[in-house]
Amino acid sequence: MSELRKRVQIADLEFKNEKTPYSPHFRDIYFSQESGIAESRYVYLEGSGALQSMLSSVPEITISEIGFGAGFNFLLTLREYKNSRNPGTIRYFSFENRPVRKSSLHRLYENYPELQEEARTLLSEYPVLTPGIHLLRFLGGRFSLYLCLGDATELLSRINFHADHWYWDGFAPSRNPDAFSETLFRQVALHSKAGTRGSSFTSAGWVRRILQETGFEVSKRAGYGHKRECIQAEFKGTASEPLTEPWFSTTSQKRLLPGMSVAVIGAGLGGSAIARSLAERGARVTIFDPNGIAGRASSNPTGLFNAQLSKIPNPVSRFSQLSLISLLRELVRLGINTQRGILRTDIRDSAPLLRSDYPDDFFQIREEGVFFPECGLIDPRELCKARLNHPSIDFRNDALMRTHRSDSGILLQFKDEKKSLSFDHVVYCLGADPKLALASGFRDPLHDFNPTRPIRGQIIFVSPIPSSEFLSHALVEEGYATPPVDGVHVIGATYQAKTILPDQEDLDTEALLTTAQKWAEFIDLNRTHVKGTKTGYRLSTPDKLPMIGPLCDPEWMRENYSSSLRGAKNRFGPPLESPPGEWLLTGLGSRGITYSSFGAELLAEWMNGNPIPLELDLLAHIHSARFFVRKLKKSGVE
Repeated sequence: MSELRKRVQIADLEFKNEKTPYSPHFRDIYFSQESGIAESRYVYLEGSGALQSMLSSVPEITISEIGFGAGFNFLLTLREYKNSRNPGTIRYFSFENRPVRKSSLHRLYENYPELQEEARTLLSEYPVLTPGIHLLRFLGGRFSLYLCLGDATELLSRINFHADHWYWDGFAPSRNPDAFSETLFRQVALHSKAGTRGSSFTSAGWVRRILQETGFEVSKRAGYGHKRECIQAEFKGTASEPLTEPWFSTTSQKRLLPGMSVAVIGAGLGGSAIARSLAERGARVTIFDPNGIAGRASSNPTGLFNAQLSKIPNPVSRFSQLSLISLLRELVRLGINTQRGILRTDIRDSAPLLRSDYPDDFFQIREEGVFFPECGLIDPRELCKARLNHPSIDFRNDALMRTHRSDSGILLQFKDEKKSLSFDHVVYCLGADPKLALASGFRDPLHDFNPTRPIRGQIIFVSPIPSSEFLSHALVEEGYATPPVDGVHVIGATYQAKTILPDQEDLDTEALLTTAQKWAEFIDLNRTHVKGTKTGYRLSTPDKLPMIGPLCDPEWMRENYSSSLRGAKNRFGPPLESPPGEWLLTGLGSRGITYSSFGAELLAEWMNGNPIPLELDLLAHIHSARFFVRKLKKSGVE
């Protein structure tokens, strides 16, 4: 699918008065001062049946909304859910092509004290407004907001869920006809099931006809206040088949339930991230690594979280963008110390930025390059330790001999103990350490069927010089240089995938010095300033994207998918099978800090059997089985 998408247009609210927000683009108010809260409750929560489901303690409720707007329907739904004391869960999908800037929401919510608690909750998690699906979790994960930014019709075609209730919001249909188009409502029908109910403030005849033509039975009800009528509808069709290709369907995978036990192998950036994500979802997690926490590639004293740019958005830039936004929210939640600010001196042409999916206030165009105030430096070791600081996570430095499946679960056998431990699920976050991979008995199928490779990386530590000692932000071009960290600058990093020479350390030191000397602050840097070096290995993939998902059985895939993936008429075989409870989060390469945060959130939702908060075309690019699938698609593969 084409990577070219319409850029999200961020809305600044205007105000008729402090309680009545107005859209100059649509020339309409979001809601009225006199009846905004009461009208939303009546039209949407009551009209769609969502409030009744909450009060009836339905255990799993999925609500979907066309038009997040100023977030009032969401805030009211969150409030009513808390008040209902429903012990179940709510998934709330909201689609918005013109999201409102956070500062405007701050101003609006200050005038609604009855929603202050919910407003603070939302604003604390409100993301940088970039296209795609942003998963925001509230109330310990019992209430999940999938904030889908971009064209609703397009996004609905790229995500899998079935709604129980719909809020068809938006401005008046005459002002915003795209929010009520036939094309959109055909997607709405695909994401509905028999008995799904929806409601809207409008009663326009052409809107009712579109709903009827797409499978809904429509009825009028009294409007609220001065509005004479509004509508509610019930879907009379049946649930459609999943939109995914079956090779990454989740229907046959073992679901992780609260209280289950999970072993995570590897305590670096990937392992610590998934351990934390699973613990926050109620799992009991034990993480294993004989090298200790952040003892291998994640042990650098500093690392960058940076924006990945491309002339045209592609899978790497799209996934990197979502990953960075996820990490920024995680850092706030964990209270991690960071040093913000990166100056990209490799960007002289502003056109890619102005075409990018980052909002205008995320970067500053300067004469010497582009400055990213939200990006910066972090100690990866501190990040890993903070993630593992959770009462449901236990760390062990035992050396593993192997893993194997049994009737009781997945057994882990230890090198120094005769006993085994059994777990419901295992997540492999092995990185590039071959000893850890071999110790866990994991050479097949990950290393035998996937083209991963270890990439050597070196950094050097240099003393500050007069021109560099007051540097306050990182510099990035082909390589990077940090401000002084514990009395030294860090210059990095090499990317060595080919033959490692006997004098590679010296060669890389000279190359890194040359890298730094292109910046004015380091032009006088020389070998005498070098105080030390550090080398590590990252596990990389050919397409520079991680491998996330179930541990797949290549023999089963070859038997069931070879012909269909090579063009046979029957493209739909059975859902992908995988060893029950075995998962991957690996191949993070040189982007472990950012990729680990979002990758862990994706995998945790996947393991829990929830909708995966990633567009399906992008999911195909990070799926753990993708390289074997690509191999099967080639002619002549048997």
